[in-house]
Amino acid sequence: MTEIMALDIETSNYSYEIGGWNNKALFDTSVVATWDGKEAHLFTKEDIDVEGAIVHPLHPRDLGDHLQNHIEKGGQILGHNLYGFDLPVLRDSLDCWAAGDLMQKKESVLDTKNLVSSAAISKGKIETSLQSLVSQTLGKSKSMKSVDAPQAWREGKFTEVADYCLKDAKLTYDLFVHGRDTGIVKSRSLESGDIVEIEVEW
Repeated sequence: MTEIMALDIETSNYSYEIGGWNNKALFDTSVVATWDGKEAHLFTKEDIDVEGAIVHPLHPRDLGDHLQNHIEKGGQILGHNLYGFDLPVLRDSLDCWAAGDLMQKKESVLDTKNLVSSAAISKGKIETSLQSLVSQTLGKSKSMKSVDAPQAWREGKFTEVADYCLKDAKLTYDLFVHGRDTGIVKSRSLESGDIVEIEVEW
């Protein structure tokens, strides 16, 4: 079975402050988390301590090596909205070469948002947020709202944001494993409000 490593990032600024989502080079990455089911890594700009995680300075070369080492072992990088946010932000704002490479290696990337959206076409419009998927599928919840993370970082809550980032990576990992093992994830219909089951093959 292919080894999966979940990736999540947080930034210290908002899209409206940099002229919109298309200006990804202007995002300021504050923390990157990875989780492979056994080992947690955090790459961050601040000197913090998060229980159960190996903490590294946020340097694009070190992060790139970390991602590339996993790929070279035959692994895949997992995330929620990787193509829409995490990878292009790491590539453009952090100049992380491995993120750019991954965007060209479709076989090495698993984006749960894209995978669920494709699988749910016959279900009509559904919520594809990580919060909705893990809430309905796993009965779990994110520890912070995504919109609150940049402000929390600015307020000096570095450990809290890093812990939140890592927990999101773990939630994404758990969601993927559940879908892989059962063939089903759940979310809420935007049309009826009902909980719908989505058959997935990943």
